[in-house]
Formats: sequence, structure tokens, C-alpha cells
Amino acid sequence: RNCFEIGTFDGRTALNMAANSGTEGQIYTLDLPKTKLGDTGLEIEKDDVYYIAKDSSGDRFQTTPYKHKIQQLYGDSATFDFSPYAGKMDFVFVDGAHSYDYVLNDSRKAIQLLRDQKGIILWHDDNQKSGVTDCLNKLYQQEAAFRDLRHIEGTALVCLICGKDNLSV
Repeated sequence: RNCFEIGTFDGRTALNMAANSGTEGQIYTLDLPKTKLGDTGLEIEKDDVYYIAKDSSGDRFQTTPYKHKIQQLYGDSATFDFSPYAGKMDFVFVDGAHSYDYVLNDSRKAIQLLRDQKGIILWHDDNQKSGVTDCLNKLYQQEAAFRDLRHIEGTALVCLICGKDNLSV
């Protein structure tokens, strides 16, 4: 029902989540504004500049009938106050900055966002961006909360279903 996306870019994923969620579904999507490009809490990869240095975020959902279900948020996920959203999300999509440190930060925040530590977290760009793959591999190996990480074959997606014993998927 409630979804949080880290990394809006043009809003394609937020739009898809809104279109495929129930009538009460709410989507929150966080993006770093280009004015903060030189002032991030953690180091970003050079390739990420393209996704940040755009005139606006979420263009794809702005003129759709789903716009009312999407709340565009702005900030740096390394310093953003996630507390109003903590423990309230059913699904988290992680597709922000691709550096190891940002993926680590965003992954740990994603766990905190889940309602009763139950829900689904999905990461994008695995096997396409080394920071994503390296971080997820290390989380899988070293942190119990990430032991059920699974790469979705034929995609650049990694999925974690948390609390699956009590979760209807």
C-alpha cells in the first residue's frame, strides 16, 4: 500500500507504483535536486551526475491521473530525515546514487522504513553499477537482515522479502 522510492529521476517507477497500487496507496519518492550536486553527504560516482543534473524530477507522473498518489520529496538520502516515514512502508525501491556508501546508507534506511520490519525492498542496477553489486554482496555476507537477498534472473534487480512468514506476497 505505501511505497517509498529513493531516486526519482523522471518518475517512471513512481508512476508505475502509483498505477499498480490500491486506491489508498501512497507513493513517496525522494530525489536529490541538482542544486545540491556539489554538496552531498557521501561521495557520488561520476556516472550519477547525469541522473542528478536535470531540470526537474518526476516529469512522467506530473500530468497523469496518478499524480495525487505521489509525493515528491527532495533531499540527500545521506542526510534526509526519514523518521516521518519509518515503519510505515510496505515496499521500498532503492535506485538512488550508485556509490558503495550510498547503497549501504540507502539499504539500511530501507529496512527502517518497512512496516513492522515486513515488506519488500527492491534494488535497481545490480550487475550494472559496481557500487550496488559490491555493497549488496557484502550486506548479504555480513548482515543477517540481508541474508535473503535474491537477484532476479535476467534483470538488474535484487529483491529482499522481509518477514515473509507473516507477509502476503
